[in-house]
Amino acid sequence: MQGVGQHDVQFDVDLYAKSQANLRRLKSRLPTGSVEDLAREVLSRLNRPVLQKLAEHPAPDQINAFCHALLADDDQAGAKFIQEVRRAGASVEVIYLKYLADAACQLGRWWDEDRVSFTDVTRGTSRLYAIMHAMRHQVPITAPVTTKSAHFVSVPGETHTLGVRMAADLFRREGWDVTLLIGKTHDELMTEIGQSRSIVIGMSAAGGHALDALSKLVVALRLEKPEAALFVSGQILETDAETVALMDIDGMAHDFETAQALIECHWDRISNRRN
Repeated sequence: MQGVGQHDVQFDVDLYAKSQANLRRLKSRLPTGSVEDLAREVLSRLNRPVLQKLAEHPAPDQINAFCHALLADDDQAGAKFIQEVRRAGASVEVIYLKYLADAACQLGRWWDEDRVSFTDVTRGTSRLYAIMHAMRHQVPITAPVTTKSAHFVSVPGETHTLGVRMAADLFRREGWDVTLLIGKTHDELMTEIGQSRSIVIGMSAAGGHALDALSKLVVALRLEKPEAALFVSGQILETDAETVALMDIDGMAHDFETAQALIECHWDRISNRRN
């Protein structure tokens, strides 16, 4: 990427490229309605009232320029724009919570006014998502390392919940504080998890019928809790593991032993980062 150093500590260039490519491939496997849901999820999660409290606001012409970069033929134009803003002195907080939020608001307005096409918006929101994902490593870990805590959830609409119930019980026996969420809607899950301090989230899905709901939940969680590690288990990995892998999750577990090893390893890593 010209103008963006491969080792720039403020932006993970490789992760940006990977997120872009994976999200593009994921969308190609989902029906049009689900792709639109993902685009709207990105816009709504970024453009939240809580993100409007910062005193520093980018100028309207800067947001317009950023939006045009997000919609450009060059996959990396939006990322280059953000890198230049950062180098000019803007704080990570302002970039993360204002530039991206204001751009989401602008793209949403243009979409509603038919100034941009569905294809344009899905391209722009994919790039917004990839930029946020590439900056994920800058988000501070706030959960206490002394308490092993996690949320285990069944994907919205899922009726096969025995596996996730058993996993929650087994993790509790190993000393974990597990909050089990089953039978919840997408918005209910996001509210409960968003208000928690949990940074380990295990999601269970029983088959390909859950791909749409799972992909929407993963995108929402990445935007709502970028510091969280996301793990997927369930029968969906027997039939659609390749598609699930495109969601940029942190791990897939076909059985309890694998899930335990992945999650314990992740907890050890973040504990070391906090010490």
